Amino acid sequence: MGLCRSLTNHGHVILNWIAVKYFSLDQDLRELSNYLRARGLQHRITEEQGQQCLWVLDEAVIPALQEFLAQYSQGAVNLEIAPAAGVVSYSPPSLLQQAIQVPIVLCLIALSVFGYFLVDGYFGQALFNEFKFTPLKFALSSGEIWRLLTPAFLHFTIFHVLFNCLWLWDLGRRMEYFQGKLHFLIFFVITSVAANLAEFAWSGTINFGGMSGFIYALVGFIAVRQQFDHHPLMQVPRALIGFMLFWLVLCMSGAVDYFIDGSVANAAHLGGLIAGAVYALATKHFYRH
Repeated sequence: MGLCRSLTNHGHVILNWIAVKYFSLDQDLRELSNYLRARGLQHRITEEQGQQCLWVLDEAVIPALQEFLAQYSQGAVNLEIAPAAGVVSYSPPSLLQQAIQVPIVLCLIALSVFGYFLVDGYFGQALFNEFKFTPLKFALSSGEIWRLLTPAFLHFTIFHVLFNCLWLWDLGRRMEYFQGKLHFLIFFVITSVAANLAEFAWSGTINFGGMSGFIYALVGFIAVRQQFDHHPLMQVPRALIGFMLFWLVLCMSGAVDYFIDGSVANAAHLGGLIAGAVYALATKHFYRH
């Protein structure tokens, strides 16, 4: 699978290794690997599509590691005489440290939880009505533009909000790291509104909600972007992308509706997927950090 390949070890599939850098096959990386291992960095080196690939488990180490590898590739680092004194073994950042780095994702998760309690009637019907979708012409005439976006926060069951928040935490963190806070927020607004408009255009109802349209926008963006960008944060396993697309088709078939209350907002999923893919193409030359 190239850049987003899942690795295998004794028959067990490992899906959370992240590709950091590729080297030619004739380059001896044993000294580099020993150097990284001596400093507590868990990594692997495998052969991928006629190249050697260095993988790590924790995306938090990637910026510093890429800077070091750039110096190493330029011959600016002598691994044999590099002093080990004072080097502290790496320990993964805590959940709190990771959360502090992605405030937009945290806000989206908090608003999704708030939207679940809103649907449940905890905050009253009047406030719930302020979050429901309204058609574009009414939103413009009434000045209630926010209602084109806010259905993304409404969640109708505890499992609905939990699964969406898990996807937000996994894929949303990658995107906020990759795009930066402001651009990630803009991406959320554009693709979520597109998903909501698609659902209304298809179903004709305003009684829908959920972050799933935006989740599929993340999937669409990553699936397209990883085709031409080797950035480690875009290296989501293709098996996961494939599962999300399979789930989309399964939901559109109507099979899932038999096992849940209500129905799946399939048009929002598809609209979000397309919006995310188009956004990735439109910003092809952005985010080159």
